[in-house]
Amino acid sequence: MNVLLAMFKGLAYAVYGVILLCLLIGAPMLLGYHSAMVISGSMEPNYPVGSITYYKQTAFENIQEGDVITFDLGETSLATHRVVAVNAADQTFTTKGDANETQDVNPVAYSKVEGKTIGFAIPYAGYFVTYVKSMTVIIPCAAILIIDLLLTPKDKKKDENPVPQ
Repeated sequence: MNVLLAMFKGLAYAVYGVILLCLLIGAPMLLGYHSAMVISGSMEPNYPVGSITYYKQTAFENIQEGDVITFDLGETSLATHRVVAVNAADQTFTTKGDANETQDVNPVAYSKVEGKTIGFAIPYAGYFVTYVKSMTVIIPCAAILIIDLLLTPKDKKKDENPVPQ
């Protein structure tokens, strides 16, 4: 029984570690940021494939050349590219992926901009988040925590000896 208890205690600590990593990755969302997973190499090396980056809604006037924006491509698809030109009259941006040779063909209307991206990405975090939010991971992790809770002996001495007053 002690071996089984130790095994589930170790697995439970691993699950708590996974939960902590998820909380840390999600922490910027408490400050109003949204996350996006980088799915292409167009922004490498600054934003590697599989990274998580964060963006926040920003006024048109606060987006300048050199800023990185995340914008809607349609059909629930987002892109994150660098602004290389701003057209104030049309409220559009000319964008380009850092790793791309040429600018994007179509300018991005401000109405399609989801937000201005903060200047870093968490490498491989997108792969991690995608993996741990699947039911094939959630169910075993929940089972491990429940089994650990059931196997953990309760300290009866605390119940038998109340704190003296």
